[in-house]
Amino acid sequence: MEVISITPRGYCKGVTKAIQAVKNAYYDPTTKKPIYVLGYIVHNKHVIHELEELGVITLDDRGDSRLALAESIESGTVVLSAHGTDPAVKLRLEEKGIPYIDATCEDVDRTFDLIKEYSNKGYTIFYIGKHKHPEAVAATSLCTDIHLIEQISDIPHTNEKPIFVTNQTTFSLFEIKEIIHSIIERYPNTLISEEICDATRLRQDAIIQANVNVDLCYIVGDPRSNNTKNLALISENITNTKTKLIETVADIDIADLIGVNRVSVSSGASTPSRLTKEVIDFLKNQKPLN
Repeated sequence: MEVISITPRGYCKGVTKAIQAVKNAYYDPTTKKPIYVLGYIVHNKHVIHELEELGVITLDDRGDSRLALAESIESGTVVLSAHGTDPAVKLRLEEKGIPYIDATCEDVDRTFDLIKEYSNKGYTIFYIGKHKHPEAVAATSLCTDIHLIEQISDIPHTNEKPIFVTNQTTFSLFEIKEIIHSIIERYPNTLISEEICDATRLRQDAIIQANVNVDLCYIVGDPRSNNTKNLALISENITNTKTKLIETVADIDIADLIGVNRVSVSSGASTPSRLTKEVIDFLKNQKPLN
């Protein structure tokens, strides 16, 4: 069986920075313990499990808001995730005297700076993002005149102020282009800053280039990760390749390999490289099944 190992894959710089921030805090004797993380530091449960084995406490934000989670912390140090954080959460931690480490990705920070800049200039902000995704939650907390747009029907009717459009960094260009086109049709003078991060863009482009005459593509990553899900969608819908999103090699169904002679493998930007390598090694040792 021919196995195409698509690159780049594995941790992006933002994920590396965030994980290292947690580990540095844990191993630094001067940092107040315990170490808490509000929400997943990155969207991969294997990363979370490895950090929990060190003693790091991850507070899952799928139930309570990050502000409510911050309220529950009485001591130690908090690490804020790579996805960005509502300023109200930082303020509450400061009021409680709890130190925090901001591990927000630089690309996310740049988008947040744009939102604040154009809001201060008097623009209405249209932010293309996923409802309840932590990056979108943080982004929409930055100003009052901001609209979260996940689909075309979310585009509001307004003509009072100029409009600035930007987006969640882990989206795909294919995912946002129709929304942007619809916004421009309705508001021709809209100012747009497409902010898909380079790591996301490069991984998406690599899959499009690699999936030629490929029978099956595996995307390794956590289904909670938006960039991972988008890689799978691009593989399936743009390259028309049968695609499976798996978390580990244990998720491979041998039945899927029947009749497969050429398989490609990539991974989300928060997937540990060892998990992808295990998948690649397993596939390389498989003989074609007829």
